[in-house]
Amino acid sequence: MAVTRAEVAAKAGVSPAVVSYVVNGGPRPVASGTRMRVEAAIDELGYRPNRIAAALRGGMTRSIGLLTPSTRNPFYAELAEALVGELFRQGNTLSIGITDDDQSRERLYLRSLLDRRVDGIILTSAHLVRTLGDLDRSDIPTLLIDRVNEETVNSCSRVYVDSERGARHAVEHLQAHGHSVIGCVAGPWPVPLVEDRVQGWRTQQQVLGFRETSELIEHADFSEAGGREATLALLGSGSRRNAAHTPRPTALFVTSDVQAFGAIVACRELGLQVPEDVAIVSFDGTATGRFANPPLTSVRQPIVDMARTAVELLLERTGGSPHGPADRMFAGNLVIGETCGCGVYQPETP
Repeated sequence: MAVTRAEVAAKAGVSPAVVSYVVNGGPRPVASGTRMRVEAAIDELGYRPNRIAAALRGGMTRSIGLLTPSTRNPFYAELAEALVGELFRQGNTLSIGITDDDQSRERLYLRSLLDRRVDGIILTSAHLVRTLGDLDRSDIPTLLIDRVNEETVNSCSRVYVDSERGARHAVEHLQAHGHSVIGCVAGPWPVPLVEDRVQGWRTQQQVLGFRETSELIEHADFSEAGGREATLALLGSGSRRNAAHTPRPTALFVTSDVQAFGAIVACRELGLQVPEDVAIVSFDGTATGRFANPPLTSVRQPIVDMARTAVELLLERTGGSPHGPADRMFAGNLVIGETCGCGVYQPETP
């Protein structure tokens, strides 16, 4: 049976209120001799104060909820790890719900987090449209690590990368290698970050007067399987591209690292070598991409900096900051691997 505050008080010869002052560091001062007696009684009896109840009485649980589509995608996994580390550093915990893009599971996790009285909620994808709408009508501080149309959500802070600009850099790099027919393996549609990355591909191809027709783009899930299927559809003999007499792409811009893993597999199945026959540049710049075979060239999202900023913005709001929702946009930078044709993997320099 759990030891109570009253039992500690009796053991130390003080009132239960004094035990509370010692455990919580106030609000009233406690003489050093009395504090030592209370601490000795706590150690002897093995008393563990109910921190959750105390936090609820104070209006804060120091717990944040996270809803994410997947942790199989290395970007979301690395982001979750960075958020856990930053929140822990500031004395908070993180409760994670993995939705698998399932709306019923999404609603279940959201109810669970709200029932647990989390101080705020972080969403890692604009896939979570229904949740965004629900939270927009609530008063719980919410932050989205993704881009979303401003007319969709008004009360949500946002932290995201300039996806369109990053995509243009990726395609520009492929163009610099002499590629003009560049296919696009894109994420699911319509999702704002996918729209931005596809637009970056289109715009950069148009700059040099190169093809960016619908036969050169395939949409698929953010997964290895999705990347494989989209690449087979783009490069295979039965593709829409063949029917339109569009030349086979000599390079691919892939909108996520996890899809790029599948794209490499598809190229091997088709007897094509990367980068000799098909060059690839992807988006995310995850640590896992360095261990692909060959290592990925990818637009890196600054995950640690994004997580730090996200926590800072959210905790400001949970702490009662008078400032409203805020947006922070980061730039992606190209990390050179071996899938683009540059040769040996070039690790980033600090």
